[in-house]
Amino acid sequence: MDDHNFFRWRQDVLNIFQSVTEADEITKILRQQTELMEFDYFSLCIRHPVPFTRPKTSLRSSYPQSWLDHYHAANYFAIDPVLRPENFMRGNLPWDDALFGDTQEFWDAARDHGLRRGISQCVMSPNRALGFLSVSRTANKGKILADDLLQMRLQYLGELSLMTLTRLNDSTMDAVTLKLSKREREILQWTGEGKTSAEIAIILSISENTVNFHQKNMQKKFNAPNKTQIACYAAAIGII
Repeated sequence: MDDHNFFRWRQDVLNIFQSVTEADEITKILRQQTELMEFDYFSLCIRHPVPFTRPKTSLRSSYPQSWLDHYHAANYFAIDPVLRPENFMRGNLPWDDALFGDTQEFWDAARDHGLRRGISQCVMSPNRALGFLSVSRTANKGKILADDLLQMRLQYLGELSLMTLTRLNDSTMDAVTLKLSKREREILQWTGEGKTSAEIAIILSISENTVNFHQKNMQKKFNAPNKTQIACYAAAIGII
């Protein structure tokens, strides 16, 4: 790997992103940069951690429209292995038969639409939004950058994209925000530890009714049916 060329590229790309004034410019930059790496398509999927069952998700992409339509119609968001938490933790995901082992129909459909070779890089923003920058090409063979260089470039492009969207106050980066009192945070922390209302009351030297009062208020703020889900949501977005 040519370190000098990478650091020069990194500075050039940073300058480009710092000059961005509109979110749509990011799509153009990603298209240009991924094409320079000899990929035909890219997608940037941003997904927030809550709600768990239907998380807020957005997509910027140069994929064929026929594939995007099929992806949404078949609800592939629900089975796409790139979006699984265990795969996100790996960070760098080359597309291969192992990754799509239990979603063969999805993998076959992607290749039928021209997405035959690809890789995804996963990054996280400070507000816990997850970014999945994927690149693909129509040919199975052909020169691609060395694995370590490609991984670093994709990671940097993903990070800069999320940072720039945040700087521009773009709605795709809006996360669940909650204003909680100090007492509510204390109760949340102990709820997350599995303590009952009675136990929390003893720990905080307040009445059980006061604990329940605060928990009911937090249920309304989180739009959650019970205190367990409150704690789960709070942990997912980094409150506790």
